Amino acid sequence: MENYNISDLLPHRPPMQLITAVESVDFDAKTLVARVDVTKNDLIYDERIDGIPSWISLEYMAQAVGCFIGAADRRCDPLSVPAVGFVLGSRKLSVNIPTYLTGQSYFVHVKSVFYDKNIANFDCQIYNSDNELVATGAINVFRPDDIKQFMDAQNE
Repeated sequence: MENYNISDLLPHRPPMQLITAVESVDFDAKTLVARVDVTKNDLIYDERIDGIPSWISLEYMAQAVGCFIGAADRRCDPLSVPAVGFVLGSRKLSVNIPTYLTGQSYFVHVKSVFYDKNIANFDCQIYNSDNELVATGAINVFRPDDIKQFMDAQNE
């Protein structure tokens, strides 16, 4: 498997880059597994719960989707720049834990259900290191062709 640099796949930069590594990509199966290592240095680390609140689950899923799209873009053009995308919504989001615990790794599995140039839908699951399901959901995302033009149009 190719060793991906997360900065080559996502427009996010630390401290908002929450994905630690891409564990696997299967373009034939349209899947990606990303790893998140929870540390006390994380932007949204909460010392009161010694971890990260589980409401971050959707962002973990969205960034893993961004990694899949970024990897697909780089497959076609190795010099592609990570594109900005937007979460349009989620459905059936279910989180089974209150906290992502410090010192633990979590694995975000995403599978493309529908993916074209601008709109995509992904089924997502997050597992802990014991392979127990801790969150699941589906997200819809949008990527404009030209982010500057899109943002300018929003401000008119």
